[in-house]
Amino acid sequence: MPSKKDTISACLVVYNEEAVIERCLQSIKGQVDEIIIVHDGPCADKTLEIAKRYTDKIFVRDHAGVMEAHLVFAFQQAQSEWLLRIDADEFLDADSFLKIKEAIQPETVDALILNWEMWNGQETISLPGLQKMCLMRKNRFHYCGVPHENGEVDGQVKKIDAFLHHRPAYNNVAWSSFLRKSKKWVPIHANYFFPENISFTCFNSSSDKWIEHAKYVRTHIWRYLFFKPIKMSLGQLKNGLWKSFIGIQVSVQVYVYYTMLYWQIIKKL
Repeated sequence: MPSKKDTISACLVVYNEEAVIERCLQSIKGQVDEIIIVHDGPCADKTLEIAKRYTDKIFVRDHAGVMEAHLVFAFQQAQSEWLLRIDADEFLDADSFLKIKEAIQPETVDALILNWEMWNGQETISLPGLQKMCLMRKNRFHYCGVPHENGEVDGQVKKIDAFLHHRPAYNNVAWSSFLRKSKKWVPIHANYFFPENISFTCFNSSSDKWIEHAKYVRTHIWRYLFFKPIKMSLGQLKNGLWKSFIGIQVSVQVYVYYTMLYWQIIKKL
């Protein structure tokens, strides 16, 4: 079925998100043309019960522990011209949707980057370097379901002055939250650097590029361990996180995460 012009499919991968998902779904209801929800394994709370009030396109797949394992499947279900990648703890206001719908009208635009924010449990933190590519023209978007990979776009990627709001049910910049999530995610992420041992899918792309990259990382792992975390952290600071203490803290967390990741890969070699 050909995609209708300027239509939007919202794609969510969720895991027991009853505390936040209704706010997200309420914000996109009536603004997008379809809502696709994939749950990562069996649901242990009221997430699916809430979701059924907004869409019948709900899928429960085997538990993988990371959302990227299900994003390709979600994208494949989409019938619209545009893909909106949004998490359960994110939401969009009406003003941002007006800017989005205006921005996607030109045929020359193939993806949109929006401002993003962090949440410390009491207030939002907005900095110039916090942004997210979350709207992509489906037939120009290439993606492999690998953790922390954003995908690639054939064509123009435009930054607009709109906000993808982010309000987790916890302080997502605290060290305790960071370490808890990293303990779970780092071993899973490391497995993707051994693609012969893990199953992952791609959207409008093949796995060859990632397989070659993973091989290169394994071959040059000590270089990656010593230099890549520094590069990633400095990149965050350069993008604007240096302007606040919280931003600097997040850049340090990026350094710690990638150091943990490459050390985990070394242990698996």
